[in-house]
Amino acid sequence: MRMRQLRCFVVLAEELNFTRAARRLNMSQPPLSTQIQTLEREVGAELISRTSRKVALTRAGELFLPRARNMLDQYERSLQEIREIQQGQDGLLEIGATGSILRGGLSELLAHFARLHPRITLRVHEQTPAAQITEVLSRRTDVSFNRSVPRDEELAHEYGWREEMVALVRSDHRLAGRTCVSIDDLREDQHVVLRPDSSDFAAYVMACIVAAGYRPRVSQQVVDAQSIPSLIVAGFGVSIVPAGIARLTAGPLTFLPIRPNPPVSEVFIVYHHRDPAPALQLFLAEIRRSLGHDPTRPAR
Repeated sequence: MRMRQLRCFVVLAEELNFTRAARRLNMSQPPLSTQIQTLEREVGAELISRTSRKVALTRAGELFLPRARNMLDQYERSLQEIREIQQGQDGLLEIGATGSILRGGLSELLAHFARLHPRITLRVHEQTPAAQITEVLSRRTDVSFNRSVPRDEELAHEYGWREEMVALVRSDHRLAGRTCVSIDDLREDQHVVLRPDSSDFAAYVMACIVAAGYRPRVSQQVVDAQSIPSLIVAGFGVSIVPAGIARLTAGPLTFLPIRPNPPVSEVFIVYHHRDPAPALQLFLAEIRRSLGHDPTRPAR
């Protein structure tokens, strides 16, 4: 049973006139009759009663008509959904990120995209930096937002945005009343740090501290900056974190700008070099546009 046969039957059932039905279908009457006869043979019943005076639906035709319309409707909707998927207007995107990047502005970017493209489902996975790369390589996620540049040749990356790093101390810390601090001001304190082997970004933060002239006394090591505030509140010392951590963070904490020359955290968008998925391409273009970048620029 072909869609063309169903369409011919539905139009003829609506017109009950071969001439008008053929005109609507942009065909001549003999091929229309052939389509109806072929359909009737396939269903095993006469659907149209033909006499010299009129055309009418048989009882079988009356029962079959709503089902034929339903099949045509489902077919058209399926075609529309496929077209939307091909145009990137429909689909599912798996997105990897750390909690600190989500706090640092990614959540708002994703919400903006979701409002513009409600038929694309965004599924966010909170992952360590290393897990993000593994998941994109294995194609279990489509794109990740990472503070380090991937080294694997299969992956493309592009600059997303940057944020300053700030000093995080308890509100009762000796420096809490200052308007800003230097990294050297923290040399007397124990530090909560990102585990240096967890990412290039973690190694960069440690290098910034060492460049200030001292090697920190480390009280705790974590793999995601989002875990740091609770440790600072508990009294494990101080830390240097992305400024976005201050957002939605409660508790007796103070975030102090670092001056001069504050360290910066860059966020990179990471995905497969050759991923033609229309939804992903639309997502990347919209994120670039939201960030004020060229929406068509190539990745590195």
